[in-house]
Amino acid sequence: MADRTGPTLDLDILKAGGLIKQRQPDLFSVRVRALAGNLTAGQLAKLGEISTKYGKGYVHVTMRQGVEIPFVHLDNLERVTEELDEVGLKLGACGPRFRVITACQGVSICNHGLGDTESLAKKIDERYYGRSGLPHKFKVGIAGCPNACIKPQENDLGFMGVAQPILDESDGAECISCGICEDVCPVKAIQLVDGKPEIDLTKCVNDGKCINSCPTGSLRPEREGWTVFVGGKFGKHPQLGWVFDKFISEEEAVELVEKILKAYCHLAHKRERLGELINRIGLEKFREAVQSEQI
Repeated sequence: MADRTGPTLDLDILKAGGLIKQRQPDLFSVRVRALAGNLTAGQLAKLGEISTKYGKGYVHVTMRQGVEIPFVHLDNLERVTEELDEVGLKLGACGPRFRVITACQGVSICNHGLGDTESLAKKIDERYYGRSGLPHKFKVGIAGCPNACIKPQENDLGFMGVAQPILDESDGAECISCGICEDVCPVKAIQLVDGKPEIDLTKCVNDGKCINSCPTGSLRPEREGWTVFVGGKFGKHPQLGWVFDKFISEEEAVELVEKILKAYCHLAHKRERLGELINRIGLEKFREAVQSEQI
């Protein structure tokens, strides 16, 4: 069977817009954007309807919390896009663009959550999603705590919610020397000395377990915010990202994305991932570029 997508269509442009050519003639996988992995019940129903009507009755859930509808014929792409739009679903970005953000459920749902992942994801998405003109793809992952379920260290840019504990017995919140904080600390950063917790901040991973477990509330966050990772990636040559900053606020995180993108575009070669750029020039030189007012 002849493939009508040959010279008449620019497959790179279609792919950039979320329409990915399959190996079968004239068939496409339609990538659907799901910010932070969230879809409403109505959107899920529509995806089922569209996949049955135009595909093979199933969808594929991607590694980055997206959804793809495979086996959609070229002639039906416009209709599929229109029907997705009816329930507020847009196509996912591909190619050298700012990709959809992945995130865990964060503090709003998870018992371990320290950061509002959905709030940060929405603010970054509203400002940067789909931005083109980048040297390569750019992926962001947001984890609500150091359990790092969403793997922020494996993204070009990652954020991880953190909280640094301190003993604060003001306002009548007195330590009762119960030892729970010492027991729950996974890295043994807390020891009771004369009945009071002493915290070794060189060991502390800022996961907030001691804070959340304290029955009197005398262990409280001294600092809260986001740890930032840069330069992570998986694929043929995987690597974990470097720690770029710690305890930054949500507002600072949103602005930092802009600065990192500017430095990346200014310094990177074409088709060079952020991690590859940092491998080439070094973390400190990249940090200087991000902080520079000249870029």
